[in-house]
Amino acid sequence: MDWALDMRGVFQHVSGRCVLSDIHLRLRQGQCLVLLGANGAGKTLLMRLVLGLDLPSAGEIRVLGRDLARLEQTELDVLRTRIGAVFQGGALFNGLNVLENLLLPLRHSALSREAMARRARLIMTLLRLDGLENLRPFELSNGTRCSVELARALIRGPSLLLWDELGEGLDRASYREIRQHLAREKKLRDMALVVSSHQPEIALTLADRVAVIGGGRLLFDGTPAELEQTRGQDPALAHVLEGRP
Repeated sequence: MDWALDMRGVFQHVSGRCVLSDIHLRLRQGQCLVLLGANGAGKTLLMRLVLGLDLPSAGEIRVLGRDLARLEQTELDVLRTRIGAVFQGGALFNGLNVLENLLLPLRHSALSREAMARRARLIMTLLRLDGLENLRPFELSNGTRCSVELARALIRGPSLLLWDELGEGLDRASYREIRQHLAREKKLRDMALVVSSHQPEIALTLADRVAVIGGGRLLFDGTPAELEQTRGQDPALAHVLEGRP
């Protein structure tokens, strides 16, 4: 079976310090994996490894059936067209309006300008962004800006979507709407999701699988129900989930 994500024995060192140690993770297509851990636990670094922005110090990472270490740059670029990503702080350009931001990932595609615009407007309709085409990102609320970031991540029809620190800066109503969008798109596209957060409630409402990272190690990998059963039996796991040092 080809997994959407298959990480085996991954280590990562930064400035001589081991920040990820012996990480093993697998995710099937159509499933959502939530990475839980405190700020600085290595979640963002793990996301960068999945996207091929960094190479691991040791171990193997296969994404959508491809071994990242064996890909030439052109092959990696092609693979990335099948991956959508939303990172902390977003990456919308305030000098461009919403529609122009959405069209950026398509600029090197073979689509005509009319086809690109149709795709962008369809995504905007799905995410309830109609009428916002000419607004700039700084004119939007946090929740609406996140919806635009999601629309841009989805516009190429990815097989895998990465979202770093889902829920950060969102009120409950905005998070609920983003969660509904993600759940619908995951089902509609049979898309795999890898979402990181330091908020355990996100894992319980969105995840098919949960991985808890603490001290650079994988403390838990299982279903949300298994996490609930295990959390009170493992002090290290409880510390991470309760936000304690």
